[in-house]
Amino acid sequence: MSDITINQHYVWQHYLRAWTNSKKLWCKRVDNPEPFNTSPRNIGAQRFFYEFQQLSWGDITYLKALISRASSPRLRELNQGWIDSAQMSFEVRRKLNSIDIKPQHREELEKDLRKIEKTLGESLHGATEELAIPILAKLREEDAAFYQNVETRNDFINFISHQYFRTAKMRNIITAIRNPLPHDIARTWPIEAFIYATNLASSLVGEGRKRRIIFLRNASAVPFITGDQPVINLLGANEEEVDLYYPLKSDLAIIFTANQLSFPSDHIDIGAIEVESYNHRIYAMSDSQIYGDDPAYLKVLAKLPKENLF
Repeated sequence: MSDITINQHYVWQHYLRAWTNSKKLWCKRVDNPEPFNTSPRNIGAQRFFYEFQQLSWGDITYLKALISRASSPRLRELNQGWIDSAQMSFEVRRKLNSIDIKPQHREELEKDLRKIEKTLGESLHGATEELAIPILAKLREEDAAFYQNVETRNDFINFISHQYFRTAKMRNIITAIRNPLPHDIARTWPIEAFIYATNLASSLVGEGRKRRIIFLRNASAVPFITGDQPVINLLGANEEEVDLYYPLKSDLAIIFTANQLSFPSDHIDIGAIEVESYNHRIYAMSDSQIYGDDPAYLKVLAKLPKENLF
């Protein structure tokens, strides 16, 4: 399994490259007083973050209860598919145990199954990101024409929903919520992230063209930053309604919203005070890392207490 990627990213490396200079950007970690210059491949990642594990009866009961909240049979079916995909290798292994196979063949099959368990989750996220590469390029050119096409609109919605839920920060938020059903978050979270993202995407697709992409042009000398929770809900992480904020580079960000009153224009020039406000929100919602192209600014920002930013 030497070809397996051990360090699995919950912040997309391709996305972070917009803040790089000579292929490196600045990172400020909560446990390090000084920002450091590094490659995107070294940050926003954990060892086998998306590894699928065999679920217990309690885990499955918990996930099925989560799925059952959806009123749409189609949505419940899609989310059941995430469980089935994550448990496929364990079902294959169970069936293989009842078959007489030569030891060397069984060993080879076991290696293949372990590879699937360790990499399938990351591969599924990677497929969503692959579709978003041309969309992200258009967004950075302040071009949202793709949103008028149903297929590319849905690709964008699916992408930003997964970027919102796939992170360590969202895992930690969900972990902190008390639930009466016994389960192991280490086993359920890699599947939960797909379920939550699918639910959000379904809701946003249903709103269709009521939503708009608002471009925030940074007209100040203060750069936009990003963090290890790069998509945030401006209405609050615990709110069902969402206005999603997503910085794209140091001088451009977007808001994905249905709020016409607050955002009457699709292109808005903002100054330093507003840029600072959005940066504070990214910092407040970060788990342990914020990123940018100005190390001095990251250091100053990280000295602020997160709980007093709103």
